[in-house]
Amino acid sequence: MLNTQWGLMVWTLITFGISVAVLWKYAFGPLQRIIDQRRAQIGESMEAAEAARAEAARLLEEYKQTLAKVRAEAEEILERSHKAGDSAKAEILAEAKQQAERTVDKARAQIERDTRAALLEIKQQVADLTLLAAEKVAGKSLTDADHERLIQQALAELDFDELGMGSKG
Repeated sequence: MLNTQWGLMVWTLITFGISVAVLWKYAFGPLQRIIDQRRAQIGESMEAAEAARAEAARLLEEYKQTLAKVRAEAEEILERSHKAGDSAKAEILAEAKQQAERTVDKARAQIERDTRAALLEIKQQVADLTLLAAEKVAGKSLTDADHERLIQQALAELDFDELGMGSKG
């Protein structure tokens, strides 16, 4: 059933070999080059994608560091502003307290000056009244020595402690 013809077989093998050689040269070679080029492009694209991914990761890390630094600076600025506000508040309060103390001290000094002046005026009026009363009682003018003695006597009888000044006048 099988009939082998050696000539046909040889020619078939030769034709097959020539077909394979022609296909190898004009079909398989260019196809292999195209496949290799495509493989190289895919490899380059993968390398570029990996480089882009690495760059993106680096930029993300840099962004995170910058963001953390900015947050720290913002916190520091807030802290400094709070401290500055607190110190300004304390300074204003201290200045107000000092001003109030100075005002109270000035008022006390003024009250003391006014009290002294009033007491001196009272002493003068008492002395004048004493001289006037003595002249009327005596019915004559007194000498300067009499005036001085009567004034000293009247002043000695007055109790200036009750007036709030003591013997400061």
